[in-house]
Amino acid sequence: MSSDPISTPASSTMERPARLTREQSRAQTRERILASAAIVFTREGYGGASVDRIAEEAGYSKGALYSNFASKDVLFLELVDVHSNSQVSELCRLLDAVHTAEDIIATTCSWASGLQHEPDLRMLVLDMTRRVKGDPALSARHARLFDEQWLAVGTRLLRIFPPATAATPAPVPPMVLGALVMELTYGNAMQLHAELSAGDLIGVALRALYTAHGQPETKATA
Repeated sequence: MSSDPISTPASSTMERPARLTREQSRAQTRERILASAAIVFTREGYGGASVDRIAEEAGYSKGALYSNFASKDVLFLELVDVHSNSQVSELCRLLDAVHTAEDIIATTCSWASGLQHEPDLRMLVLDMTRRVKGDPALSARHARLFDEQWLAVGTRLLRIFPPATAATPAPVPPMVLGALVMELTYGNAMQLHAELSAGDLIGVALRALYTAHGQPETKATA
């Protein structure tokens, strides 16, 4: 008989994964519900999507959904907020990585055209604006959200122009410049036109502003 000590199975010495805290578990549940809601709302539209279907997609009970979101409306509006913030944050990150006017314009055009070819919630953003118009509090909340997003994008796009001075102010306020890009990106008609992209329109608008402000014309391709 061998005198070697009995070896301990490797599995018994492995550390068990740390248990999630209540806050971490709740956050994980919310993220999963939001991800499932994006799938269901995009596929079935706001009117066709049901709380039961979203909960089923997420693998939770309807009660679990309601413990995190008070209603279908609340879930929908938070989903649009998260989606919108994510897209704007990505554009800002991309713009922060480039420096020349042409690179800034081309990056913006590429980002906008890329959104046109992937499933997203752009149509639901239009649904959201229609739903909040009748609620002054919600309307004000989302107006502030869009103001912040337009300002963040527009501030970065102003770098295609020389620094503003009292003698030579910026040709357009940053809020307006950001709104121009975001509205063309999320334009409803652009989703129905196979030959023209949002990036094409944004390129025309930004390059026209750039040229009109006394700069040499940039390369014509987006």
